[in-house]
Amino acid sequence: GIVKFHWYIMMHDFGGRLRAQKEKDPHFKRFECLCILDLEHLTMGQLNSKTLAIIKEQAAIDSLCFPETMNKMVIINSSRFFGATWNLIKGWLDPRTAGKIEVIPSKKAWSKKLLELVDEEQLPSDYGGKGPDTQVVMDKENFSGNMKRLHTELMYLRGHGSCTYNIGAMEELEITVYTRSTAGAKFTVTDVNHSKSPWVENVEVKHSGTDDVTETPTHAIVTTTRIQGPESIKVKVDSNAGRFSTNNFLVVFTVYSP
Repeated sequence: GIVKFHWYIMMHDFGGRLRAQKEKDPHFKRFECLCILDLEHLTMGQLNSKTLAIIKEQAAIDSLCFPETMNKMVIINSSRFFGATWNLIKGWLDPRTAGKIEVIPSKKAWSKKLLELVDEEQLPSDYGGKGPDTQVVMDKENFSGNMKRLHTELMYLRGHGSCTYNIGAMEELEITVYTRSTAGAKFTVTDVNHSKSPWVENVEVKHSGTDDVTETPTHAIVTTTRIQGPESIKVKVDSNAGRFSTNNFLVVFTVYSP
């Protein structure tokens, strides 16, 4: 699924941007991009064999179908364990491509480097510039129809856990849960002050397949109807596996206009 999504983005979103630029400037003939890859929330457990297989396949596709489109990539906020993994990934890349990639773990160092590479007015504000915040840009450009924004919370659940999210006036919320946990968990959705009846109570979500990591996760929309804003919402989760084992659940908050 991720590889197909990557292909779609390169052919349609990326391609559309190039065609739009060509319409603005008939002399436009060559495009190269600067990529910032932020690994701030990457964990060692996420760098498993499936993840590395996806990276290897995407690298092969990009090298064959989209050569010379990257001017430079700066990998920031990488952890110590990423060093060994990066040496493996570099071996899958074309030597010219690998030479364009720089790994800078230190925020002080990468903040300075990015301002050397990008005009301050163009660099997003969350990376030290004066340009629009990346989340704001994604909210504006990535959704169609009446979808306004999307927020995710990855819960590493041992026993019990919860997360909260706020929606404003004239907004509606749908909550979806993804998991590969065969034990599953029960989900309850209330307002944070527990002043109203729950919108969702003890809805069970569990993986219908095996513990094979290559399987597509099971997902379920736990809200039978969209929650109307403004509201401060709490999602409470009770694991069926107990507190001696950890199970992962991805909670997706999708916000719509009425």
